[in-house]
Amino acid sequence: MKRIRLRFFCRTILFLGWFVSCFLIGGCAPEKDADPESYSKSVMQVQFADSVHAEYAEGFQIKYHENYKLLEILKPFQDQVDTLRYSLVPRDIADKVEVENTTEIPIPITSLLTTSTTHIGLAEMLDATGIIIGMAGAKYVYSKDIRKRLEEGKMVSLPHGELNKEKIMAMDPDLMMISGGQSSQFDNVRILMDSDIDVMVNSEWLETTPLGKAEWVKVLGALLNKERLANEKFNRVAKEYNRLKSKVSDINHKPLVINNMPYKGAWFVSGGESFTARFLKDAGADYPWYDSDETGGLRKSFEVIYEIGLKADIWINPGAAKSKEDILAKDSRFKDFKPFEMGRIYNNNKRVSPAGGNDFWESGAVHPEIVLADLIKIFHPQQLSDHQLYYYQQID
Repeated sequence: MKRIRLRFFCRTILFLGWFVSCFLIGGCAPEKDADPESYSKSVMQVQFADSVHAEYAEGFQIKYHENYKLLEILKPFQDQVDTLRYSLVPRDIADKVEVENTTEIPIPITSLLTTSTTHIGLAEMLDATGIIIGMAGAKYVYSKDIRKRLEEGKMVSLPHGELNKEKIMAMDPDLMMISGGQSSQFDNVRILMDSDIDVMVNSEWLETTPLGKAEWVKVLGALLNKERLANEKFNRVAKEYNRLKSKVSDINHKPLVINNMPYKGAWFVSGGESFTARFLKDAGADYPWYDSDETGGLRKSFEVIYEIGLKADIWINPGAAKSKEDILAKDSRFKDFKPFEMGRIYNNNKRVSPAGGNDFWESGAVHPEIVLADLIKIFHPQQLSDHQLYYYQQID
């Protein structure tokens, strides 16, 4: 309501200024036969040089209109499918354009407050980490650039799960980007929205395909007016991903893979329609739960996984383990697993910062082609003989 009243006030002042100027000096009015409404529209019309559109992602769509971009987040939360609508309006006409039933975000944004490491990957891909002025848990990130900005006092690290209204308002970011979890979590940021802090929900983590997740770089591209760069960068990623995928699509022998590590008596594995399962399928692996229609995790007993582990060929992502000793410290029965005996255990923690930030969850989010190359190297090493593991490492 505050923003609407402010816009009305600004429009009134602009109109009075125009009227007084025309009365005093004359010659300001459009031609006699001109349509005033058309004249107003022509003044506010914007030519967007480039555009982006979702090809793989299912969680967003962007449409381009006369003087704004309509960004729709189609599934903002894990438990809610209602669409969130944002009007991205050029900053110099933001007080003149009002799109009903949307949250307005003036663009291009020049300062950003983030709440997820994947947002760093998006910004890095567009050479835009300089816009990040604050982040939840930033001291734990991998990015050297972000850590340098922290050391130089150019950005602030906020505690995870705690929103300090006064500190955020003092930072006055153009936009605060949050990750969609449960819809109830959104209530925590409403107080910021009521204080005129623009908040946008980024639900890229709900995508079930690697390319769909990476394609969210186009959303940031639209916010920065960097659509051309976003298209160029993503198209290169998609082309390489699909090229690698085709190399193993017809392979007959597919190694049997298990993943993850038990936690508090239960073993959660990736569902058959999940992000991880798609990676495994595209990399030419056999996986026991492809038939599951779950997009999240499946809870399995240790005994179920134990039987599969005895015959599996490869084990990936065993928690935070960096050695076989770390694995046996969790449970001595792991020594019976075939991958343990054969030395075919791999973890995605090769690139980790001193504080524990894992680059797999940062740049890996927008570079699934490198993740896929790692997995193909692990499952079918003869197909990528020259590739050196980048995010993954073998556990000795």
